[in-house]
Amino acid sequence: MIPGRLTCLIFALLVTLPLWARAETDEVPPLPDRKPAHVEGPVLPGDQPTIPWTSAEIDAAKAECDKLLKDAAIDYEPLPPIKEGICGAPAPILVKSIGSDPKVAIDPPATITCPLAAGLFAWLKDKVQPEAKVALGTEVVKLHNATSYACRNRYGGANTPLSEHALANALDVSDFVFASGDHVTVLDGWPRVAAAPAASDPPKPSRAASAPGSIMKVSQAVTPTSLPAAARESAIVVTRVKANPFEVPVPPQEAKPPVAKPAADVTEAAAQSSVAKSKSNPFVAPVPNQTASVEPDAPQAATPPDAKPAQVPPVGAATEPTLAERQSAFIKDVHDEACQVFGTTLGPAANEAHKNHFHLDMKARRRAGLCD
Repeated sequence: MIPGRLTCLIFALLVTLPLWARAETDEVPPLPDRKPAHVEGPVLPGDQPTIPWTSAEIDAAKAECDKLLKDAAIDYEPLPPIKEGICGAPAPILVKSIGSDPKVAIDPPATITCPLAAGLFAWLKDKVQPEAKVALGTEVVKLHNATSYACRNRYGGANTPLSEHALANALDVSDFVFASGDHVTVLDGWPRVAAAPAASDPPKPSRAASAPGSIMKVSQAVTPTSLPAAARESAIVVTRVKANPFEVPVPPQEAKPPVAKPAADVTEAAAQSSVAKSKSNPFVAPVPNQTASVEPDAPQAATPPDAKPAQVPPVGAATEPTLAERQSAFIKDVHDEACQVFGTTLGPAANEAHKNHFHLDMKARRRAGLCD
């Protein structure tokens, strides 16, 4: 009987002890934190799971390199396979120069794939160097590498497609250096198009502009009565004619200045008058008849007998292009010829992001390559 009561007492203490402790401290246990909603953001190419290249992929890429670069004069160094997230290449190479006579240095050396290196060799050999000799009389000896391998999306965006730079399959060229010592950049050499005048700034009409429905024959109003009598005959009078869509306005003609009488006639008349006076008055001496001389407006220098007339080029004759113009033509031509070699060729005409370089890559496309 006693053990039963003792058991009930212990049970009662166990039940009331937490309540007493809660009342003593007057503390309310905090509620569990609500789990925040998981917000998913874009995952950059280098942050995605990395799956290493298989031995078969590496061996196949190396075999392709041997085949493509067998007869190409390229100074390069094989690199270990690159794999960063979804970026990289199984058999990249570090290209230091392309060609042999002349050797075109790649500054700095570019980390690219063998197919791209083979495309650069063909472009320089068959397109760039012949164009440099014809247009500039020299050869290219250096290309500036603006970007080669870079693990990123297109334009460095978070949601844009993967860039060919992330696969070591693209090269950005920004400068061409020539054996003559000159160099031209894509930014400065790309042909510029003259900007048309802004539509918001129309020419201001003059005060004498014609009213609607009429055509002004001259741009300045002149009133004949406001001029001296001697100049009224040569004054330009403004007339307004009603606009007629089937009538072509007659252009104004230049006013002819009044013709002055020769000085000889004046002198002869004065001499005759003097003779007449001398006949009527014996004390007046007759005036001798003199030939009037007209003073020239400005002294004219004597022309040597063996002097040849200045050679004036005919209107519309072609002039020799300047060095800047020939360099500009070279930049445009090598861009257009790159479109025949690479899968993608982008330049200043593509967008603002390519205003200072050519983007060249060997991306395989279903139809023709992308050229812009």
